[in-house]
Formats: sequence, structure tokens, C-alpha cells
Amino acid sequence: MVQIFIPTLGRESIKYTLDALKTQTFRDFEIILISRKQLNINGVNKIIIQKEGYFEEAINLALENLNPDDIALFIDDDAIPSNKWVEEHLEFHDKNPLIYIASGEVVGEKWKNYPNALFKKYKNTKYMMPYNNRFNEYTGFLTKVGLSVDRDDLGSYDVEKSLAIAGVNMSLKTNFFLGYKIPTFTLRGSYNESILALHGIYLGGDSATFKGAKVYHKGNESLSRTKDPYIDKYLCLEKHVFPYAVNTIFKIDTNLLEEFISLLEEGIPKLGLSLALKGIINNYTFLQFRKELLRLYELRETVL
Repeated sequence: MVQIFIPTLGRESIKYTLDALKTQTFRDFEIILISRKQLNINGVNKIIIQKEGYFEEAINLALENLNPDDIALFIDDDAIPSNKWVEEHLEFHDKNPLIYIASGEVVGEKWKNYPNALFKKYKNTKYMMPYNNRFNEYTGFLTKVGLSVDRDDLGSYDVEKSLAIAGVNMSLKTNFFLGYKIPTFTLRGSYNESILALHGIYLGGDSATFKGAKVYHKGNESLSRTKDPYIDKYLCLEKHVFPYAVNTIFKIDTNLLEEFISLLEEGIPKLGLSLALKGIINNYTFLQFRKELLRLYELRETVL
């Protein structure tokens, strides 16, 4: 059976998400919430209690509970799916057997891809070339130094291969993610969707975005979006440590990364990339790496 996973804090907004799911044109699905506490909410099939960790652990709980041979969808608890949301995701996967993970359209608030500033500045250098030929036709792609960046034409096509998968509107072919766990190394889950995409690409598939399956995303403060200037700086840092996670799937040339870091001015991007390099070279565990991020987060008003 098709599954819909909703990580939630039990916010009031989830009522509107669930109401919209009641009006779907395709109805043969189960709704699974992932929450830190028991919730008194009607209209869901299951609540998985998250006993430890952060957002990445929540995603891993979903991955642990995937049904084989099916499609799983993900949405946020402050998002409203259009009435053909499930149907259009299923149709897309049926028509595109080699795309293992996909995102439909997101109307409203989106997260900011901070490394695009470096991509713009160092475009056409060896550091910003696609990681390998697989990414040549991707509009949102992986660079040689392990950053996820976006070409100017991102979002221009009906279907485009891209790493810019949005967890607020995401679906995946479950068989390719059974038994997989994303790295539990950040505080706010940055790029968890892109890591899933890279896993699918490593297995020989692709990730893509497509026009359709719209989700309307409210402007609530969230893990990936903030109006707090210090948390915004921390999010920028977290986006720049991505090479550490990439290295668990696609190995990073540490000499090239070190060379690139040496070109950068002091600032958050350099700090993040330096931490990623340190983690790779010293074989940091996910917990060790997360502790480094936690230290910087707690000092964000003075260090960042």
C-alpha cells in the first residue's frame, strides 16, 4: 500500500494537511505520523514515536517502515497537498521507472541553497564541475568538491533531473531505499533529501523534479527556513558541510577540496567546508561530527 509519511511536532497546521489528504482523487494509502509524543489526531493510520535524535532520525524511522514494491510520499505538517497530489506522483513514477526519487511543485516557502553563491563566483572552475558525467544533465547537481548547486535554468522544465528534491513534496520507489539510513550528522536535517537522491543515483537511478503534484507550503518558521539572522547563518554553515555526507556515497577528492578551501575568504562557507574536510580526513563518526556542529550552533552569535 502507498504510504504518506508526515514528520510532525503536533502543530495545529497538521489539521489542514490531513483535511487535504481526505479529498485526494487516489485514496488507497495509509498516513503515518512520526512524532516525539503520542498525539490525539484522527484520520491517521499509525503514529511512530521518535525516542531520540533529530530530523534525520525521523527520516530514518520512515525508511525503516517502508512497504516493499510500492511508493512512499513525504509531506510537512504545515503543507497543503492539491487534490491530485498522490495520483500525480504515482503517475509520474509509473511513467519514469528509472527515476527513484522525485519532487512535485512547491508553491510558497522554499529553503535557500546557500552554496549557490560559491557556484556563481567560481563557475567554470574545476571545483564547480559536475562530480561525474551522471550529473551533466542535472539542473541541480553535485560538484567535484561535494557541494549541491543549481544551474540558472533550475525549475524551467516539465521534468528535470535534479538534486533539488524538497522533502515537503517528495516521493520514492521504496525498493531502492529498503535498509538504507541517511547519515545522522546535522542538527536541522539539511540536504537529507539530496542524500536520498545521491543514494538512488549510486544505485543506478535518477532523481527528478516535475511540474504537477502541487503542494502549498505555509510560511511557518521551520528547520530549513528562518527569519532569525543567527540561525540563518547556522543554516548556511550546515549547507556547506555537505561534502562530509556526500563522502559516505561518492568519495570526495580531499586534495581538491583543500585546494578550493585555500582560495576562500574567511567566513561561514570556508568554516563549513573546513569542518567537512576535517570530518572526512579524520573519519569522524556521525555523532562526532554532530557534536562539532552543536558546538558552533551554541556559539552562533559570537562565532558565525
